[in-house]
Amino acid sequence: MKKVPEKLKSYKKYESIRLSLDNIVYDSLTRYEFEEHWVEMIAKYGLHKNDWLNSIYEERHHWVPIFVKNNFGMSTTQRSESMNAFFDGNVNSKTTLKQFVEQYENALRTKVEKEKHEDSKTFTESFNCATEYGMEKQAQDVYTTFKVREFRTELTCLDAQKWFSTFVPNLVIGYNG
Repeated sequence: MKKVPEKLKSYKKYESIRLSLDNIVYDSLTRYEFEEHWVEMIAKYGLHKNDWLNSIYEERHHWVPIFVKNNFGMSTTQRSESMNAFFDGNVNSKTTLKQFVEQYENALRTKVEKEKHEDSKTFTESFNCATEYGMEKQAQDVYTTFKVREFRTELTCLDAQKWFSTFVPNLVIGYNG
């Protein structure tokens, strides 16, 4: 999105295009909504022949939050929110460097203790796989119980999507806004 001014500034309705693009990229609640609004924007502003927009659209699975957030792991926004929560209430404009370092060390110590607790739970708890995917068993061998459960949720969602696409092929799930 850093290249938007450089790539689209020459358009007469640049500000409207930029605002539409920001809203589509950051405010879409579903992939379907993103796709629908993208097509509308391209048509509305006559951007069909813009090679740069066509190329970033092709790469949308790698950078648009609604596509990226469904991947295993954290999005950049989630990491940022996590860091804000990490320091929230402990750091302000009057915090000295010494206080900051002490609070940071305490927070890190607490985080390490939680991770050790999760690791020990992983070795003492066992549970059956929820899917038939071999990768779930592999995840159990490598990740903490918390991460395995997170991963399992993703896999069961994939199973549900596969079931719906097989047995209800014409069902369209999307946002009507």
